[in-house]
Amino acid sequence: MPPSVAQTLGLAALLAACGPSRGPAKPAPPPTTAPVREVAVTFDDLIIGGRDLELARTRSMTEALLRTITAEAIPAVGFVNEAKLCECDEHPARVEILRMWAAAGLELANHTYSHPSLTSTPLADYQADLLRGEPVTRALMTEHGKTLRWFRHPYLHTGPTLEIRAAFEGWLGEHGYTVAPVTLDNSDWVFNFVYTDAKTRGDAALMRKVGEAFVAHVDEVMGFYEGAEMAMFQRPIRHVLLLHANELSADWFDDIVVVLRRRGYRFITLEAALQDPAYREPDRHVGPAGMSWMYRWDVTRGRKQVDWESQPAPPAFIRALYEVAQRKP
Repeated sequence: MPPSVAQTLGLAALLAACGPSRGPAKPAPPPTTAPVREVAVTFDDLIIGGRDLELARTRSMTEALLRTITAEAIPAVGFVNEAKLCECDEHPARVEILRMWAAAGLELANHTYSHPSLTSTPLADYQADLLRGEPVTRALMTEHGKTLRWFRHPYLHTGPTLEIRAAFEGWLGEHGYTVAPVTLDNSDWVFNFVYTDAKTRGDAALMRKVGEAFVAHVDEVMGFYEGAEMAMFQRPIRHVLLLHANELSADWFDDIVVVLRRRGYRFITLEAALQDPAYREPDRHVGPAGMSWMYRWDVTRGRKQVDWESQPAPPAFIRALYEVAQRKP
């Protein structure tokens, strides 16, 4: 693999420390005209998204993902479904896996207990599920000197009507939560089902094919949203990227980091991202579809400045294999 950005910078620093070159000085490079881009990285469905896996495999996945996050100094936020900690003999060991995120200095957040949809779940039941999903996460944040403050809707379903949505968001505020929006969405969960099944079978060739297709998909999606932001705002905005805590992310997140850095992004906190004025845009999206906030803002404006039908989809071979994977237990 080519050297990482960190390795390249380390070599440059070493050469600089050795003193000036004896040859003629080179002219300074022209100033870059590339826009400064910033992104907050978030992971949903902790402790593991997609298929539930045996404990050792889940721990290994978590270790690999956290290794890249910490090595790249990314202030990621992990959104937890406490149902994945299970009320079973493995509960203490699963809590220890979740504690690994907090011990790495990362922030944990509420993604409900059992991942219901607000579109199809009565509001009172949904609120009860959210509260059920906070005790362990809140305790871990307190243990590491942090507060539990972020919430993300499963499926990005924010409510079937404006009235239910407003009532829920008011209730969230009363309970100290802020909604964590998503501007950069992708289909990593589709790729992951195929990838995880290939890993279970030991099919290394398919794993590589799926992983490489996933990285290319994210690159393509980034280009789409960068075009959308220029059409809507005429400038780069501070983005929030949604990924999932799964084996695909664990094995290929370092490649995603390379893509993001190549596209000019630096990593910021979720809190810093939401200070962008774009997040004060009106959003009146409701209904069964969970959409990027960029889509919500565009439709709410009534301008439809972006061709949302052209948003990149996973390649056909991934979609076909996903359909097969979905039929498996």
